[in-house]
Amino acid sequence: MTNDALRSEILTRLLHAHPQGLGKELLDNYRGEKAVAGMLKTLQEHGLIQDGAVAVDADHQISMSYPIKLSSAGVEAAKQLES
Repeated sequence: MTNDALRSEILTRLLHAHPQGLGKELLDNYRGEKAVAGMLKTLQEHGLIQDGAVAVDADHQISMSYPIKLSSAGVEAAKQLES
């Protein structure tokens, strides 16, 4: 499975999530928590999820601030995936 598939899955799950966003259940993926966290970091860097959801400390450990929500650009990207 490519990163594109993981990116698509995360964007789609967030698009169909409760308006309040998703919590730790977003990390439930057969690729593993670290793969999902890394992709969330990438999505945040590209402005597709709201800022502040993912932080990386000095030891390169990723931490999450829930809920995680799409930005307006993320909503558009997710909708494009479905069409």
